Amino acid sequence: MATKKASSSKAATKKRPATKKPAAKATTVVAAAAKTGGKKLTFNEKIAALRPGALLAEFFGTFVLAAAIINLAGNGIMETTVIALILAALVIVFGAVSGGHLNPAITVAKYVNRKIDGVRMVAYIFAQVAGAVAAFGVMLGLFTAMNPSLESVVYDTLTSSGYVAAADIDEGGGVAKYLEDEYDMTVEDAAKSLGISAPQFIDHEMTADKEWVDLLLELVAAIVFGLGIGYATYSEKKCSVATGLAVGVSLLAALVIGGATVILNPAVAAAIGGFEAINPFGAEAMTFWWPVFTYIGITTIGLTAGFTAYRFIAKDACCCDCNK
Repeated sequence: MATKKASSSKAATKKRPATKKPAAKATTVVAAAAKTGGKKLTFNEKIAALRPGALLAEFFGTFVLAAAIINLAGNGIMETTVIALILAALVIVFGAVSGGHLNPAITVAKYVNRKIDGVRMVAYIFAQVAGAVAAFGVMLGLFTAMNPSLESVVYDTLTSSGYVAAADIDEGGGVAKYLEDEYDMTVEDAAKSLGISAPQFIDHEMTADKEWVDLLLELVAAIVFGLGIGYATYSEKKCSVATGLAVGVSLLAALVIGGATVILNPAVAAAIGGFEAINPFGAEAMTFWWPVFTYIGITTIGLTAGFTAYRFIAKDACCCDCNK
């Protein structure tokens, strides 16, 4: 009898319904879609899936990247290496929060390859551009506060060298008006004549009459960079440090290949004066459109091409032991 009771007790135990753990809340639209059996989310559901922390990560990450480039931009390999290392560090820090895009072209590439949805793409790009513009404003303000204006440098040079008495300039209404009235010169003309070169805030320009060369270099460099982003996205069994280094090293390779005119980030291009504020339909319209085509269109096309190429390359990847 004892045996029968025990068996009946076991049977009763087996009949108890198993308690299911509540499913974790989907943190991305892709994960949410998977949990709904592939059902498309509504616009409101996509908005709800956006995390404020991810947008702040994109904002602050792009802010730091743009500010670093404003201070370090140049032809030197040292500056280029430091920028690449800073990007790697930012991807490591913010990658777990937002994916560490920090670049509108990367965001578009991931959207094209269905890694993010359209709502997230627009929100990320807005945060990235806002971060770059904020970096421009802050760095310009610091630059202006730390460096004297060209007008004040010309004033000091004229008065200290004995060319003009300070009282004459003051009575003439200031340096600019005095030079115009007395010598028919601008402050810039006077500075050039005196051999004065005041510090200039960063102002990126394309190569005159060779814009098509800059465009091709941007395309090639963007494809190289896109391959690195593709590896960081699709390669398996990698840690956050490996992801950050892949992004940073691929940027370094792209900058070395492309040279001084390559930017590879539309948001940063705006922060370093890559676009010209002139009439896009006037006599010098192409001065406006060349940077737009190059630093927005070609950068995005090249990076998307490289990213997509790695996606298809990764499909044929085999394990390390396949030839053993």
